[in-house]
Order: sequence, then C-alpha cells, then structure tokens
Amino acid sequence: MKTKDVLSKAVVYGREAEKVLNVFRHNIHDDAKVWEELVYCLCTPQTKAVNALKAVEELTGKKIMNLPEVASVLRSCGVRFHNTKARYIVDARRKFPSILREIRMVDDVHVLREFLVENVKGLGWKEASHFLRNLGFERVAVIDRHILRYLLANRLVRKRPKSLSRKTYLSLERKFIEHAEKLDVSPALLDLLIWASAVGEVVK
Repeated sequence: MKTKDVLSKAVVYGREAEKVLNVFRHNIHDDAKVWEELVYCLCTPQTKAVNALKAVEELTGKKIMNLPEVASVLRSCGVRFHNTKARYIVDARRKFPSILREIRMVDDVHVLREFLVENVKGLGWKEASHFLRNLGFERVAVIDRHILRYLLANRLVRKRPKSLSRKTYLSLERKFIEHAEKLDVSPALLDLLIWASAVGEVVK
C-alpha cells in the first residue's frame, strides 16, 4: 500500500480518525477507560479487534475478575489463547494501581513503555505501544502486519524482520515516525489511516 493511496483515503476516513484520536486523548484521565484499554490490548494478539472489544464489554459489564470466569468470557467472545490471556488480565488487575500511577507520573513515553513491557505480562512492544497510543500518546508506532506491509511497500525497510526484538522494533518505529513527520501527520493518525485503508473502517 503506497503512501499516496493511504493519504487519498484521508478524505474518507480523516475526520473519523481525528475523532478517535480525540477520544484517546481523554482516556488517560479516566481510570475505567485506562483499564478497558489495557484489557483490550491484552486480548488483541492473534484475535480480531471486534472480538477483543466484545470481551472488554462483557468483562466491564459483569465486573468479573475470577480467573475461570474471565477465561470463560474470553472464550465465548472468540479471544484466542483465552486461558493465558485470562491470567494476564487477572495479574494486570492486581498491578493496576501501580500501572496507573506510572501512567500519570511518567511524562516520557519511552520510559513508560519500558516499564509496561517489563512489568505487565502479556504486553510486548507492540501491545504496550498500542495501549499507550489508545491513551493519547501519539509518538509511538504499533508495528503490526499492516504497518510492516506499508513500510515494505514504500521501501522504508528492505525486508520483513524475522522477529521483533527491542532493537528491531525501535528501529522500525523510528523509520515510521520520521516518515510520518515528513508527511506532516502524527504517527498515530497515519497508523489509523493505514488500518482504515486496509480494512475499510477506522479501527482502534
């Protein structure tokens, strides 16, 4: 997917994408929203966004935190690896006060992401970046398959990496952010436009 094709979609998806980003900017001030975004990002790996969103709604509505019940909800919503992710969610709930404190106190998004990767089971570099992006931190990149295809299509990278180590992730993110800056758009907005161009709707 070439840059010109993605930018041409800004006419269709740009306004909706900006609305989503504005919601993200307010999420960080609401404890409940922070928790919902954390659960969502713990559920999304190898799971459709719509299924992860459904799981968040179910868990939020029922206030369920018992491990077997959480696993049951995830399974019923179509979240893959439901037992493992249920353990991640229960563990994250236990740590949530300290997670929330770090989010509110640490201004440096890179320091904050390091903290999340090291302290929250189930949050790798992509998931931690996704979580922070959904809390309004716009200078991070969610390096997923869509972004990798975009980087390759526009010759910003020469080949698809075999794995996303810390070093590789940060290198790809830097290229993506520099590219977004040249286009005079935020990395977060470009991310949403790439996703929308690929799937036909703005997805968080």
